Amino acid sequence: MYSLVIAEAALELVPEILSNHPSVKNHCQRTGRHPNEILLDISYHHKAMVEQNIEQWWKRGRPDIVHFDLIEALSTPLFKQKKLQVYVSTFDNKLILLNQELRIPKNYFRFERLMAGIFNNPKKKKTPNLIELREGVDFSDLIDKIIRPDLVLGLSVKGTQTKICDILRKHVVDSSKKYCFVVGGFQRGNFSEAVSRACDSVYSISPYSLESHVVIARVLYDCENYGY
Repeated sequence: MYSLVIAEAALELVPEILSNHPSVKNHCQRTGRHPNEILLDISYHHKAMVEQNIEQWWKRGRPDIVHFDLIEALSTPLFKQKKLQVYVSTFDNKLILLNQELRIPKNYFRFERLMAGIFNNPKKKKTPNLIELREGVDFSDLIDKIIRPDLVLGLSVKGTQTKICDILRKHVVDSSKKYCFVVGGFQRGNFSEAVSRACDSVYSISPYSLESHVVIARVLYDCENYGY
């Protein structure tokens, strides 16, 4: 059984500290929505994020990355065969659990509305058994208390350069065990110390800095062919 964690995902509502910034107000006026109904998006809110100097702003405000990642992962035969569990662990310690029957919206604006609604409305934190939101779940709790895998393998440009097939041959040796892959859900920077510490090994599968959805596609494809 495999698990995939999209870690430190750049998926969150507009923080309250930014709600009165002109760039956020302008975006709200154009969309006819309140700041707490909109996902933080660096395409619209870059100036507010920089001027307010919110914590690690360069890793935040990219919900489109998570959307791409989920479309990729949830479209694979591995997921359809119920051999893959997918988790989204956000920058601000929220956890999104995805049912294996879920079909994620392909249209980004529908996805954005769905996520904003789940974040904003406590009564919708559990959407008919398909998406569940839990707050205050840090990465170590996700690994140790929820997934409880036998091995955690991080994938990062700063990891040890290795082919995917070699990673699987070395580590994935028992079909009765649970293997967890961790991919960053942000645009810049590297895993935090907490995420790196929770990984048993961290690998890089390319000499190039690949986008996370490409990493997910390549790793899951090789996992399917590997036979577990």
